[in-house]
Amino acid sequence: MSQRVDVHAHIWEESDIPPQIRSYDSSRSLSCDAETLVSSMDHNGVDLSIAVALAYQPDLSDAHIRRINDFVLRECNKYPERLIPFCCVNPRSPHAEKIVAKALADGHKGLKFHGAFQNMGVDDPQLWPIYKVLEEAQKPVLFHSGDIGVLPLNDQYTSVNRFDSVFCDFPQMPAILGHAGRIDFSRTAGLLRKHSNVYVDISSVIGRDPNFQTHPLRHLITLVKTWAGAVDRILFGSDMPLYSYEKTLGNLDLLIAELQETPDPVISTDDVVAIRDVNSSAFLNRYQL
Repeated sequence: MSQRVDVHAHIWEESDIPPQIRSYDSSRSLSCDAETLVSSMDHNGVDLSIAVALAYQPDLSDAHIRRINDFVLRECNKYPERLIPFCCVNPRSPHAEKIVAKALADGHKGLKFHGAFQNMGVDDPQLWPIYKVLEEAQKPVLFHSGDIGVLPLNDQYTSVNRFDSVFCDFPQMPAILGHAGRIDFSRTAGLLRKHSNVYVDISSVIGRDPNFQTHPLRHLITLVKTWAGAVDRILFGSDMPLYSYEKTLGNLDLLIAELQETPDPVISTDDVVAIRDVNSSAFLNRYQL
């Protein structure tokens, strides 16, 4: 039985909310502990969420990384049937490989890597030992991919162009491209066509103009279905608390309504419903998360 699964949510202590994000949107609270996340999940019919730790600066010490990881793990352990913890790491640390292996042994189910916050390309050789740990353990890495749209963070580190070499060298490492490599969806579709271990999530794939807010999602689904042949590796993700469930689910529901009113020659309402309600659950089952 499928469950509605969010593969991209955040849990953090108040002191570890990224300052760039806090200054980008100071109009609302971005605090998100386990209780906050689960309450929002309950309100929106979300059964499980992957809750990620975030290394939000390039020079965080190993002690700070462990504190972030331990907080996320403790919070997720309050709701073990609802929340799935992912750790973070500073790849520049000489102990990075061991830190990831220890986090997995402690109960984390994968890794979150954000090249724009960490000032490191996803194809940097310093990441190769970490990818090897994940591939051998068959645990996923959730990448930020594509633009971030927040100054002064630099999009060069997470360009979709950088990912092909990673997946050529680690063809068995499960990977999710957070935000589906926005805005370069053509290259995203090419990665899904070529690499069977690669998935994408739809978090923040929402047009800023409310008159066209479904167009980016429709474009993504169309390109992936056309070039990769199916939409089963497009997953539901929210980026909570940066994007609310109401925002992400509302965009999906609006696209379903548009397709019901005006059928599309390429994508169907069934495709969108599968992205919302089925595909992420199948991902969890495949990798026993």
